[in-house]
Amino acid sequence: MKIAILGFGKEGQSAYRYYNKTDNDDNDITIHDNDNQKQLPSGVQAVVGEGAFTELDSYGYDLLVRSPGLRIDRANIKTAITTPTAEFMKVCPAEIIGVTGTKGKGTTATLIEHILTESGQRTHLLGNIGAPALDELPNIEPSDVVVYEMSSFQLYDIQASPHVAVCLLVTEDHLDWHSDLAEYQTAKGNIFKFQTSSDVAVYYTQNPTSQTLAKLSSAATSYSYGDNGDVFVRDGKIVAFGSIVMDVKGVKLPGEHNLQNICAAICAVWPYTQDIAAIKKVLETFAGLPYHIEHVLDKAGVSYFNDSFSTNPLSAIAAIRSFDQPIVLFLGGFDKQANFTELADVLKTRKIRKIITYDKTGSRIHDLLVSKGIANAEYIAGDNFKAIIGAGVNSAQPGDVVLFSPASASWGMFSDYKARGQIFNDIITSI
Repeated sequence: MKIAILGFGKEGQSAYRYYNKTDNDDNDITIHDNDNQKQLPSGVQAVVGEGAFTELDSYGYDLLVRSPGLRIDRANIKTAITTPTAEFMKVCPAEIIGVTGTKGKGTTATLIEHILTESGQRTHLLGNIGAPALDELPNIEPSDVVVYEMSSFQLYDIQASPHVAVCLLVTEDHLDWHSDLAEYQTAKGNIFKFQTSSDVAVYYTQNPTSQTLAKLSSAATSYSYGDNGDVFVRDGKIVAFGSIVMDVKGVKLPGEHNLQNICAAICAVWPYTQDIAAIKKVLETFAGLPYHIEHVLDKAGVSYFNDSFSTNPLSAIAAIRSFDQPIVLFLGGFDKQANFTELADVLKTRKIRKIITYDKTGSRIHDLLVSKGIANAEYIAGDNFKAIIGAGVNSAQPGDVVLFSPASASWGMFSDYKARGQIFNDIITSI
């Protein structure tokens, strides 16, 4: 088979390994990537640089393998197209729990995996938060459970849905990639669209989009979380299917938003385990993922938190609401055309010591904050990240929280949110 791997990032490299296995030695593989400096396997055929993703039908390929982050004009391409996600879902021997939403996917998927493991189930955590799916495939047995964090890029063109589909809060995001909000929501809806009556749908009662998308499912079983759901928080307690799991004071994860992620995770594991003791143990010990409102250190009476995973306004709002202390806040990054109005309105109601904005969205956020009457915001031009962070740290007083929650993507100044988060940690620990 003549195959083109479109994009040679993490998922593209995984797809190359999958289709280039010895038992597929009849495959003729070519890599397409617009980065002509990309390091490629020795001897592989390649089309690189500008125009690498144009006129794809002209090469005579039997199959195009689209990397998740790459958008191509499917409507005008006649060659068959798949993705690593679609191929994995076609051949995976085990049941899949898929998790999507605008924010909270990684935390929720990790909670699901931890609870299932604690209850004795053999699991595999895949997606952005875990291993590339096709790399993990040889290790998966039919009796295992796969927990798959699924982005809109991965769901955009799939033709199958997971056995348990979980849709968290869905708001506006990735409008630099999707043509509009409707397309973004449609992509998210694919997690439900292809389910059958034997599957399970999980949705958030307090988010109309999550509720609406769940109606696309043909699953005979649906679980809900949030107000009036099967799992909810009331009077300081987590309640699941009529049983009290634990007091929220014992939950190690910070932030009210994480209580909803916890409720979603409990719904997702319910078809496999109702082991309240296992659930409680995980909730008492799991402190969260790196760069997700991560506590870095306390120094001179100031607490420093790293929320580099905050790549849209919604996540920054959740982080800000996690603290009652005065906050020194950092906002800025790559511009995904997000609307920051709600974030500005929330900031007006909180104790804010100082706001430092920077990079592409920084100027736009600063102007919006000023127009809202927020006077303690400062825009710092340039890419000296240490100076940007230093300007905020110098404003902090004992009892304050320094919160790095950029509400914007990392691209441009950084390769990804992890690199951004690590550099923030390095700066904080050094000053």
